[in-house]
Amino acid sequence: MLTDKVLTLVCGLLFLMMIACSDNAETDTKLQDGKPPVVQEMSRSAAFVDYAASTNMLQAELAKLAVARAQNEDVKALANQMLTFYEEAQQNLRQVASAEGLQNSLPDSLGAADRTTIEEFRKLPDVEFDERYRQYISSSHQSQLDHYQEMLLRSEEAEIRNWVNEMQLQLRARLQLAGQYDSARGEN
Repeated sequence: MLTDKVLTLVCGLLFLMMIACSDNAETDTKLQDGKPPVVQEMSRSAAFVDYAASTNMLQAELAKLAVARAQNEDVKALANQMLTFYEEAQQNLRQVASAEGLQNSLPDSLGAADRTTIEEFRKLPDVEFDERYRQYISSSHQSQLDHYQEMLLRSEEAEIRNWVNEMQLQLRARLQLAGQYDSARGEN
């Protein structure tokens, strides 16, 4: 009788140890790079907020430059619209980042690569500036749409998802504006 109790106790302990070991294995597979899934998601969101804010700042600075340098009135008008759009987008992103606890992910100035891009545009001859700016708007907006679509697939934060959805709609509208400029230029 005592032997049966000890044997039952040992089997029970072995069973509990097996369960505990299998839970650790599952937990280890969920921990990637040593970070729990919540931390990984926050890191991904923080990286996205950094990307979006940097892009907004670059686009706003290029738009200011285009307002000052563009030769064609349509390009100046497009640049004015871009400036307003990106300044508002940056303000909205700050609110979203704050709501999600990611305000520390917002850069406070342009990165080196973005400053180089602006300098390249500053150095362009006047006759090339309008065309290069328009091309840049089209290619960068498409790139942003691709990044934002990827973020929608990965993000769980409602505020970020709402901001991304709105940005996608607005970017598509801006691409249409740039396309209208192309059409008008082609007719002239």
